[in-house]
Amino acid sequence: MPEMIQMASGDYSYVFSDPSLPLVVDIGSGNGLFLFQMAKKVKDSNFLGLEMNKKLVSRCRNGVLLSKLKNLHFISTNATSSFGPIVSSYPGKLVLATIQCPNPDFNKGIYRWKMVQRTLVEAIIDLLAIKGKVFLQSDVEAVTIEMREQFITYGKGKVVIDVEDGEEWMEENPFGVRTDWELHTIARGNPMYRTMLRKIG
Repeated sequence: MPEMIQMASGDYSYVFSDPSLPLVVDIGSGNGLFLFQMAKKVKDSNFLGLEMNKKLVSRCRNGVLLSKLKNLHFISTNATSSFGPIVSSYPGKLVLATIQCPNPDFNKGIYRWKMVQRTLVEAIIDLLAIKGKVFLQSDVEAVTIEMREQFITYGKGKVVIDVEDGEEWMEENPFGVRTDWELHTIARGNPMYRTMLRKIG
């Protein structure tokens, strides 16, 4: 809770050496592999992982300390309810939000990830900079379709699909950095279903 208050109060100098840099938020950051590689690769941005699993977040934070990265941080939280308070006070611009390989709920008629709800979508779109992007991917096609539809439905007319004309899915990972599950899926010879959304206004 103290950290939540600190983030909501805008004291990002507590975790980032330069809190004016563009911000990338990975929702459901898991073991943090994606963000660790991104933070090393892209020095002129800050990276924030939001993850419900406290043990994973603790390991990630220890990794940040060992790596001495000053542009990476992790918070244990439920992004559905906390994304707005955490990100709204960030001094720089939110330029990218990612939701990757969420766990589908196979008990529902359509595989839905409980976290991708209207409140989260609206918070992301409200805070995303103009021309900012949302990257969605899963190895389950129905999951990516459902996430994409949630953003189109609740995006207040401010988002468009940013994929090559005539293509439903992005063939390659646009960052050159893959999550653990993405690597596992590709190693088995299975496809990933990726899409990018862009804020237009």
